[in-house]
Amino acid sequence: MNAPRFLRIALTGAAVTGLFASLLWLSGFSPIQIIQTMLSSAWGSPTGRVQVLNKAALLILTGLAVAVPYRAGLFNIGGEGQMLMGALAAAFAGWLPLSMFGPLHWMVCLAVGAIAGACWGALAGCLRTWRGIHEVISTIMLNFIALQCVSEIAFGAFNAGGGASRTPLVLDSARLPALMTQASTPLTCGVVIAIVVAVCASVWLARMRGGFQLRAVGENPNAARNAGMPVSQIQWSAMALGGAFAGLAGAIETSGMTHAFYARFAGGMGFDGIAVAFLALCEPWATVPAALALATVRSADRSLQLELGLPKEIVFVVEGVLVIMIALLMRRRSHD
Repeated sequence: MNAPRFLRIALTGAAVTGLFASLLWLSGFSPIQIIQTMLSSAWGSPTGRVQVLNKAALLILTGLAVAVPYRAGLFNIGGEGQMLMGALAAAFAGWLPLSMFGPLHWMVCLAVGAIAGACWGALAGCLRTWRGIHEVISTIMLNFIALQCVSEIAFGAFNAGGGASRTPLVLDSARLPALMTQASTPLTCGVVIAIVVAVCASVWLARMRGGFQLRAVGENPNAARNAGMPVSQIQWSAMALGGAFAGLAGAIETSGMTHAFYARFAGGMGFDGIAVAFLALCEPWATVPAALALATVRSADRSLQLELGLPKEIVFVVEGVLVIMIALLMRRRSHD
């Protein structure tokens, strides 16, 4: 990554901080006091740090689910549905007594979840490349389809029984290893996996042939086609790759945190990935600090309400304005 792009990311972070402080000041709240409360709540205790890192792991991957297809000129907003499919697939793989894999059972769950998410993302890619259906429309519809499908399965054929709104618990061998446990809340290796995936995606996008082709298609698909690149195949692959990232996030949630698939468990993480990706200017490595920032804000929202009386809506206002601003910036750059 070149220096100007790094500078743009740094300036974006500074602009976000200034925007956040300005909105708080206009709302009658002290920005310094709010930031202090936020940091002390999210990072001031071991339990808070564990919760932030667990959330950041999911946000990194859902951010990648948006950032990588965007570099190919596609807008994947189907991370929510892809995450749900990956989570349910991981729950099923974790429930099966796959004794042949032994201690690697949890890796199988992650792989199955990523494959399920990739298939769901690839479906939108196929609709785009074969029938010309815009991926925004198809991914929105696929989100609703995924939500209804997993809900029917979780409440029906794959229900734990006894009126539960979840699937059976995964086996102990299917649970992610915990780096540490604080107040019964485990910090799993999911955060390490997410960071490694972000770094690998960044290196692949910047240094590898496949990443160069993906960026070329995103910059100018006609020129890429004239250069002999299989544009449709690259776009389809980009959507599948984005779905794999979101599916992996769902698998980490199931295998590492909830140990079962709970109906409607995603909680908007797939949509939060859009904010993470845009805050990172769709640079894969930058999804790590962007996810940490958003996870910090989201983890501290209850403390801000209880201690300072700050309306929770202010967080969503800042996030929405931020996404619009950066989207306009990126749109302008694409026309320069």
